[in-house]
Amino acid sequence: MIALPHGGRLVDRSLTGPELARRLAEAPKLPMLRPLIDHVYDAEKIGLGAYSPLEGFMGRSELDGVLDRGRLANDLPWPMPIVLAPPERENASVVEAARPGDLLALAAPDGAPFALLHLEEKFPLDRSRLARSTFGTDDPAHPNVGDLATWGNVALSGKIDLVRRLPLPTGPLELSPAEARTEFARRGWRSVAAYQCRNPPHTAHEYLQRLTLEREDVDGLLIHPVVGRLKKGDYRPEIILEAYGALVRRYYPAERVLLASLSIAMRYAGPKAALFLAIVRQNFGCSRYIVGRDQAGVGNYYDPYAAHRIFDEFPLSIVPLRYEETFFCRTCGWMATRKTCPHPKEDRVDTSQTRIRKALSEGTEPPTELLRPEVAKVLRTPNAFVER
Repeated sequence: MIALPHGGRLVDRSLTGPELARRLAEAPKLPMLRPLIDHVYDAEKIGLGAYSPLEGFMGRSELDGVLDRGRLANDLPWPMPIVLAPPERENASVVEAARPGDLLALAAPDGAPFALLHLEEKFPLDRSRLARSTFGTDDPAHPNVGDLATWGNVALSGKIDLVRRLPLPTGPLELSPAEARTEFARRGWRSVAAYQCRNPPHTAHEYLQRLTLEREDVDGLLIHPVVGRLKKGDYRPEIILEAYGALVRRYYPAERVLLASLSIAMRYAGPKAALFLAIVRQNFGCSRYIVGRDQAGVGNYYDPYAAHRIFDEFPLSIVPLRYEETFFCRTCGWMATRKTCPHPKEDRVDTSQTRIRKALSEGTEPPTELLRPEVAKVLRTPNAFVER
């Protein structure tokens, strides 16, 4: 059967009917917060159930449990803080005046309310502690640690009510957990494997996906790129989705692969991020989760295989499918790992994004052992990268 959500119940904080109409009429009169885009994405995902069992932003006690033990108050594994800390410049007066019991409106990037916060608690946020516990470092060169400097010093907690979906550029590819589950059921999938990614596909990615599709315990594959706010130098979301679309349309059976987007900020927290991203995919209905080498890593902050081991420390209902580093072997003539290839390292072709970008920037055609031609064509699009 399609996997149960984390904690057993899919949260739905989306208002409907008369309650929605009443709150929409009330929202423009409420104190308005203008959160950072990362927190905007989180609020929507809370409302839609992607972060089940969370129903709102974490309070002080729940945050302490996550930072100290990696668990929620009910002892469920949860490695990632989900905190609302509005930037002070835009929100100082509203945050200062806010009191527990207040109802606050949250603004989308277009300036209109999209969610309501039932304020339960307001407390000082120790950003340095959050950085060390979550990312294992307080080095501002780490992209997420650097982002914390833009957060406010005060956290606001409480349940979220969603009054509308965000107008995202990903359009119909942005499925809610309930919509994904409905699509899995329509396709007759009972066991779904999730593939997390934040880059366009090269042949090493494709190899892991194909190995997974060969498994008898997998009916379908959800390719689920994170395309929220990424870091400078990442491929733009539309490029990632277009590249995967080219791969899926040309090389995969349509009835066995579903491409959908996930608009959240990417957490580069190595093993903790891998665990968090698996929990999110379980909430979407997936029962298997592909874990490659150095998933959600950045720089040299994490052991490349710590993302494999964390699932032993914090077992989940979703089953991790652990894969080692893959490479193209010239002698084998195909993708391999050290488990299947006896040849020396000199025979291996590096499938890194760095090598692919170098070839594209020099105007040379990436070899087909690294990149499908249809994907390479997409990646040659001008202004393919995030520049901010």
